[in-house]
Amino acid sequence: MKQSDLKPLSRRSLLWSAPLAMAGAAATLASRTAATATTTGSAAVAARLAGEGCEAPELLGQGAFQYHANRYWGLLDRQRYPVADCHGVCEDRSGRIVMLTNNTRNNLLAYSRSGQFRAAWETRFPAAHGLDIVEHGEEERYWITDHDRQVVSVCTPDGRELRVTGPEAVAHKYPDLGRYHPTNSATLPDGQFYVSDGYGSSFVHHFDPDGRYISSFGGEGDAPEQLRTPHAVWIDTRSGKPLLLVCDRSHDMLKWFSLAGDLLRIVSVPGLQPSNVAAFSGGYHDHLAVNGLNGMILILDGSDRVISCVGGEPPTYVDGKLQPLSAYNYTFIHPHDVYVDKAHALYVVQWASNQTYPIKLELAKPLLL
Repeated sequence: MKQSDLKPLSRRSLLWSAPLAMAGAAATLASRTAATATTTGSAAVAARLAGEGCEAPELLGQGAFQYHANRYWGLLDRQRYPVADCHGVCEDRSGRIVMLTNNTRNNLLAYSRSGQFRAAWETRFPAAHGLDIVEHGEEERYWITDHDRQVVSVCTPDGRELRVTGPEAVAHKYPDLGRYHPTNSATLPDGQFYVSDGYGSSFVHHFDPDGRYISSFGGEGDAPEQLRTPHAVWIDTRSGKPLLLVCDRSHDMLKWFSLAGDLLRIVSVPGLQPSNVAAFSGGYHDHLAVNGLNGMILILDGSDRVISCVGGEPPTYVDGKLQPLSAYNYTFIHPHDVYVDKAHALYVVQWASNQTYPIKLELAKPLLL
């Protein structure tokens, strides 16, 4: 994420500075709570705060998808495990929550679901931006996108690099390769993959399993099929037919394309700046979590209607059209990615947010099937 790309935020941006006047009290509270919060759930944190005469964590979201936030869940020793911008979050097959940061002391940090530190590794990605963990036969592969190095790197879990797709793969498409800055990738089961040029020329590029260029679509512009900051791409299989979902951040839109690059439909999310997508599982496998840099996580149902705005005012529709979204809480600054686990908890990592570690949000009440 680039500072110059960020739109003016809602009134939450002004409110964020308000706690500075209470910094002493906040620091005291944080020091008392952080020591144990990384190994406990948000319910335990709420109980601890209540015992100290403090209010319980605020309730975020609406309807069935209301969450309590544990802001201390991923807290680590900054001297040993520093972070800068936290850009990606996934879960590996062993159940570890893996976070991507652009601090080259440890580009990757792994936690248990309860927030216990598990591992830190990787040092090669100064502009680490996109993370996807893909099953490949008997092993996993980590797909890491670095927008300054202009690469999508495929690695084994222990960091062995198997393949790099760099700017030369799209050189014929760019008179000036300085206009290519990939931000994210999405992979099909047969190995074909897509790369979003989110910080360059706003194309989405399609490659074969060996990394050979196939085609491109999008490009910068305001026509429906064009894009402005295609921040992330994601394979949407909810209908049984794979589609490519693009987070068109600067247009405040989610756009679905066929695998050949034909625009199929658009969902407007005004005021969100959508950045990444994650799917729910189980009885809610048709629901999505979509995070936005303007401080909110949206929950979309199987019809792609917003049913909860986690961190914002309730979503409102007028004549079937979603009205501009508005954040209101202190929990988020600039959410950059979100992951949903099997218990429907959310894990959120943030860009330009005072080098914060991941936040975990747990449902206030279990979802009913």
